[in-house]
Amino acid sequence: MSEYDDIYEKDEVTLELDDGTSLKCDVIGIFPGPDDREYIAVTPQEWEGDDDAVVYLYRFWENPDDEDDIRLDDIETDEEFEAASKAYDDFIADETLLDEDEE
Repeated sequence: MSEYDDIYEKDEVTLELDDGTSLKCDVIGIFPGPDDREYIAVTPQEWEGDDDAVVYLYRFWENPDDEDDIRLDDIETDEEFEAASKAYDDFIADETLLDEDEE
């Protein structure tokens, strides 16, 4: 078990990669980021706990009228990626602190 198992959502997404393959991923979380955008962090289900986790960040959009209508968009600029990465780090730190408070 990884140190992040307790904060993983049990939801999953399937990413369609540029080479035409699919990659099933677990959702780590959806979190607020720069410019009032939401982001999603996912990690491949095939991740082995012995190595550093691979985390993919995407812009996240959900239709307020249909929760099944979601979209993941690539982060296109280095500046946005850096800001989203910082928001992810803050999200993980907050989740870790919440978990410690529950113990």
